Amino acid sequence: MAIYYMICPMSEITNKMILKFLEVGLVSSMVETIVDAEKGVCEKALGVLDRVFDTKQGREEAYKNALMVPLLVKKVIRVSDLATQFIVSILWKLFGNVKNDDVEGGELIVEALQVGAFQKLLVLLQVGCGEKTKEKVSELLKLLNVYKEKVGCFNSSMNFKHLKKPF
Repeated sequence: MAIYYMICPMSEITNKMILKFLEVGLVSSMVETIVDAEKGVCEKALGVLDRVFDTKQGREEAYKNALMVPLLVKKVIRVSDLATQFIVSILWKLFGNVKNDDVEGGELIVEALQVGAFQKLLVLLQVGCGEKTKEKVSELLKLLNVYKEKVGCFNSSMNFKHLKKPF
């Protein structure tokens, strides 16, 4: 919580503080914490990551961490509504640079598709979420949809041709 409150206000001092935390491995520590953490701790760690990824240097650290995307996708809907909001915000920040042909971000999207992000985000829309989260999920789905044909993330062996439809 202390780190979260230290980096929450938006100012030049805060950005310098975030850089110091990044130098000592904050992103890796938060990812390791999220893996086995209880609900409250997981929410706090995701809140810290959400704030850290407002900075370019924070997003670059996320690109370097191989567990980042699979862990976030796994935790969607599983922890709490607050955690899910943080996760959607984090994914939105990480994937947002892809529109500018960011190679690392594109690789993250492919990885997210491979671990089932598209399906989880669709479920999140069906289950329901806040208005801001719903907007971000919709944007993420549009972005992921562009990449899904390239990846082949859906099981194409399923054949629904002979499925009988009720009238």
